[in-house]
Amino acid sequence: MTKASIIIRAKNEARFIGQTLDAVYQQDEHDFEVIVVDSGSNDATLDIARKFPLQIIQIKSRDFTYGYALNLGMRESNGEFLISLSAHSQPRDSHWLSGAIEGFKDERVAGVYGRQLPREDASWADLFGMKVSGVMSTKPNRHSTGIGFSNANGAVRRSVWLNVPFDELIPGAEDLAWSRIIHRAGLDIVYAPKMAVYHSHRESLPKLVRRIWHDQPVILRVALGLYGNTSRVGGRKPVELR
Repeated sequence: MTKASIIIRAKNEARFIGQTLDAVYQQDEHDFEVIVVDSGSNDATLDIARKFPLQIIQIKSRDFTYGYALNLGMRESNGEFLISLSAHSQPRDSHWLSGAIEGFKDERVAGVYGRQLPREDASWADLFGMKVSGVMSTKPNRHSTGIGFSNANGAVRRSVWLNVPFDELIPGAEDLAWSRIIHRAGLDIVYAPKMAVYHSHRESLPKLVRRIWHDQPVILRVALGLYGNTSRVGGRKPVELR
């Protein structure tokens, strides 16, 4: 089994995906594979990705949800630890992957997520969102409650994901929904600052509002404890944790 599988979600990411992949292949941990799940790019994203030794999975844009893209890539992977990385999340240094793996030392840790640093052109909306979510912190943390987690720069233990995949039916915030289920199962999530990436959207105000409107219903349900202790996958029967 490969030590880690890095699943990169992409659509029209020609601006950043080359930088992201360059950084991925400079890691001090070398036992990994890379899978790019592309959801209908019509720019140079795939041309750039094909310059690297990786697997590409293509899905139609109309079929995309964050949970579906991640689960698909993870099903095709072989890693003990499954790393989720947005195509515009560029690892800061060569210790990014080893920082993620170190977070799994205790077997009760189901997921690890890392620090996010704003790019030079980050908008005020980027900075506000990152500050509020705590992903800019330099302090390691381990928690068994709350909804802290991020698939923009996160990792899950394969043995846990097999029982608790990401919800494919919700439009967004699948990472926060997953964290809720994990904590109800009595498992922990670790925040690891060493697992650091440069990540920001440079969103306009209208785009930020659309994203919030898109994700907020799920976030609210999770925050209020209304999201169930099951995980829905592709319309199949929910996976019961207990």
